[in-house]
Amino acid sequence: MTDAELTDRVRAGETRLFAELVQRYQDPVFAMALRFVGAPVDAEDVAQEAFLRAYRGLEGFKGDAKFSTWLYRITWNLCADWKRKHGGPRKQTAALDAAGDFADARVDLEADVLDGEERERVRRALEGLDERYRSVVTLLYYEKMSYDQIAAVLDVPLKTVETRLYRARKMLRVALEGAEKEGKRGRR
Repeated sequence: MTDAELTDRVRAGETRLFAELVQRYQDPVFAMALRFVGAPVDAEDVAQEAFLRAYRGLEGFKGDAKFSTWLYRITWNLCADWKRKHGGPRKQTAALDAAGDFADARVDLEADVLDGEERERVRRALEGLDERYRSVVTLLYYEKMSYDQIAAVLDVPLKTVETRLYRARKMLRVALEGAEKEGKRGRR
C-alpha cells in the first residue's frame, strides 16, 4: 500500500494503519533528528513528537507533497525548535556515528568512501559550517533527499538550496584542505 493510500485510509477512520507509516519512517525520522539534535534520547523525543504532530495534522495534509516530505518538514521544524531552546546539538560526533545505524539501510557517504581519519575530518568540517549550510549537506548526503525535497523541508526556494549546497561544498573543501595541511605540519 502506498503512503497516499495509507493516509487516505487513516483519514477515513482506519487509524490503526498509521502504525504502518510509523514503521516505514521511524528509522529515517530518528536518524534525521539525531543528526540535528545530537543525543539519542533527545532524538527519540523529537521523533515521537513528529509522529504525534503528523497524526494530529493528517486531516490538514492535502497531499500536495509526498507524505515523507511533509513528515520530514515537521521533523525539521521540531529540530529547529529544539535547537533554539537548547542552543545546539549535544555530542554531535557520536550522534553522526549512531545516526548512520538508523538511516533506513541507506548508504552513508562517509562509510563507503572514507577511512576513519578522513571521516573524522569531514565530520569536524561539517560541524564547523553554519546551520543553513550544514542542513542542506546533511539532508542531501545523509538523508538522501532530492533538491526539491530539501527545498520543501527547509521551506526555501530551489535556487536557495542550490546556492547553499554550492557554498557549503566550497567551504568544506577549504576546511578539509586546511585540515590536511595542518595534519602534514603535525607529522613533521
